[in-house]
Amino acid sequence: MTDAGAKLERVASRVLSQLPDGVTGDVRIHDESWTTMRFANGQVHQPHVERSRSASLRAVRDHRIATATTTDTTPEGLARLVREAVALASIAPVDHRVGPFPAGGRVVAAKFSDATARMRPEEVGRMAARALDAAGATDLGRRVSGAVHVGTQTLAVANTSGRSVSETRTSSESSVLAEEPGRDPPVSGWAEEAHWDARQLDTARLGREALARMPSGTLRSAKPGTYRVLLSGAAAAELIGFLGHLGFSGHGEEEGWSCLKSRRGRRAFPKAVSLVDDGRSVEALPAGFDEEGTAKRRTSLIDEGVVGGPATDLVTAGHLGTKLTGHALPPESPFGEWGPVHTSLVFGAGDVPESELPSVVRDGLLITRFHYVRVVHPSRGVITGMTRDGTYRIRNGEVAEPVRNLRFTHSVVEALHDLEGWSRERRRYADEHGLSCVTAPALVIKKFQFTSATVF
Repeated sequence: MTDAGAKLERVASRVLSQLPDGVTGDVRIHDESWTTMRFANGQVHQPHVERSRSASLRAVRDHRIATATTTDTTPEGLARLVREAVALASIAPVDHRVGPFPAGGRVVAAKFSDATARMRPEEVGRMAARALDAAGATDLGRRVSGAVHVGTQTLAVANTSGRSVSETRTSSESSVLAEEPGRDPPVSGWAEEAHWDARQLDTARLGREALARMPSGTLRSAKPGTYRVLLSGAAAAELIGFLGHLGFSGHGEEEGWSCLKSRRGRRAFPKAVSLVDDGRSVEALPAGFDEEGTAKRRTSLIDEGVVGGPATDLVTAGHLGTKLTGHALPPESPFGEWGPVHTSLVFGAGDVPESELPSVVRDGLLITRFHYVRVVHPSRGVITGMTRDGTYRIRNGEVAEPVRNLRFTHSVVEALHDLEGWSRERRRYADEHGLSCVTAPALVIKKFQFTSATVF
């Protein structure tokens, strides 16, 4: 427990002490500090430093459950929070299936980077400058944009069953887009990465990668159809993330739209496929417990191709009659509608260097990343989206000419069922505030359906 965590636990305890007789509950106190450096047109153009504290109280009264939130953490603001949560619980629908809050006991905090927590905005600005320089932002006709996010979150969770836990978490993420908008059609290249220790986030390397992925030759057209594809890490992480949501969501299991519900305990993927959710792992963005204070642990989702169970939180575990898995998001909107979900997905490493994967493909397409991906049919795992920022033809086992972007419509279940190989190297991909992370290799998929083509 850090000093900051201990202070937040005391705040949480004071909130719970104000609950009236007959009301149980749990409270979350978030104390966050984020520095964001957005850059475009060769310079950092939008530096942003954010400091915030918020509280979320969930109250249960006569089997009625409701949540209230506030950013006013003064004594008066927290007293008002209690009144609002209790009042809402008095009129909420009755739900007899919601289980008890996790009982008392300590949870071991996860690893974090003290250097990241102490990082000054000027240092984050220098990280952004290194990305700009490496991507050739000053070159004539070049446009480089992107962002660097570095932040710290201290979270305390306490409940009326005696659980009181806290920890500090750190996260950093950067993305770089290199473009030449004056070409006809315009071309672009992309790179991104995340890490819990900002000192390990090499923004200069990301700048070089984005520049290297930007097509230099003339874009050719590719007809819609089924291709063997090599998905770079960013595209692979998108696919794995959607599998996590559509296949292992507690809501999907309860409501019947999970694309893997009928496959639990069965082999649905190649035997070598391993996918875990491991919140404590340094291969992800470490977190010791979820938003209900339940300890994180290594959870097998796909073991030798066999499908495991869904994520749960207090509500879904009660409805499904299962145990808490440590995957609760904050109960308030919009997180309550999303969760519970796996937020620390780690795909097992392959045995082939990424540089050799084009030879596995032999003839097909290289996809740098996907853009604007949306769900088409959740129970079948079908999603749709566009290729973006570096799509290439692979011919005779080598990356050949760049091609125009394509729209895909394909099932994530079928895609991972058709895996032919994946890279030894893996990388973390996360949202800008580190809420969720996918650690992914590059993937080779035997059949991937593209339904239309573009003119760019």
